[in-house]
Amino acid sequence: MTIACATHFTPTSDAAVHVAASLARRMHDHLLLASVVPNTALMLDDGRLESDVAMHLQLEAGRLRLEGIDVSAEVLRGSLDESLARLCHAAHARLLVAGDSRHAQRLFLDAPLDRISAGVPVPLLVVRSERPFDAWARGEGPLRVLLAIDHSWSSTLARDWIVQLSEFGPLDLTAVHIFHPEDEARRRGMGVADDDVREKLAKILYDETEAALVLLPDNVKRRVKLEIGRHHIAGLLIDVASTEQADLLVLGTHRQHGLLGQMTSISHQVLADALMSVAFIPEESGRTPLRSVSIRSADESAGAIVQ
Repeated sequence: MTIACATHFTPTSDAAVHVAASLARRMHDHLLLASVVPNTALMLDDGRLESDVAMHLQLEAGRLRLEGIDVSAEVLRGSLDESLARLCHAAHARLLVAGDSRHAQRLFLDAPLDRISAGVPVPLLVVRSERPFDAWARGEGPLRVLLAIDHSWSSTLARDWIVQLSEFGPLDLTAVHIFHPEDEARRRGMGVADDDVREKLAKILYDETEAALVLLPDNVKRRVKLEIGRHHIAGLLIDVASTEQADLLVLGTHRQHGLLGQMTSISHQVLADALMSVAFIPEESGRTPLRSVSIRSADESAGAIVQ
């Protein structure tokens, strides 16, 4: 299998390369380093020629080979999202790793990570700090993960991706289900969401969410957390992840149409505001078979919330 990593030779990119290399080493995966040069530019914004980018990539790849990692490097030309999407498809990558870019996220509406998360059809891991991943790789403890889970197909894929993540090492997983009692009661035909209905809903949702996690691997310690919310879902997710001291926030995503849709999406707000690393699992990734055994076939019998 292949893990792809996008880099532009900054400290945040270096952290992404470090984590991608650690994951590749642990699973004996191939690591593919890539840097994108715009079609319209003979030189990059900082004045480096494309040949200079290629040289930097090869030097980085050579360093990692000395560490025993199977690695290759490619310079891509074109738009950031389309170039990385083509690369991940051609390489059958199971994961794309990228560095933090919150500074760009706040300055520009069409920020790099927004374009990548919206355009690349494989799971995207955005590294905010390499330290938790280093400790995890050294076997010093589980990676603390917060999973956003609901009734959506993208949420199901995110849940299934936890299986792949657990191949790298043990996880301490908190699955948070955010719901609005009135909407949920209406959807289930339970009438007005008074105190009794709210209590019944909480019991039903807790049991359903637990059932959705029941067949996760034994090295995934899991617990369920319910939160009431309707607006500002991204902020609530970030707050819960911070309270749980999560190293990684995982959520499923689906394409948002138009610039306004992308800018108001939960993933955009998480990219802009979350302090921990984040992983986005796009709906398109469900069209590509995973190496890990899927647990979706047991959902109906387990009474999970997949719809």
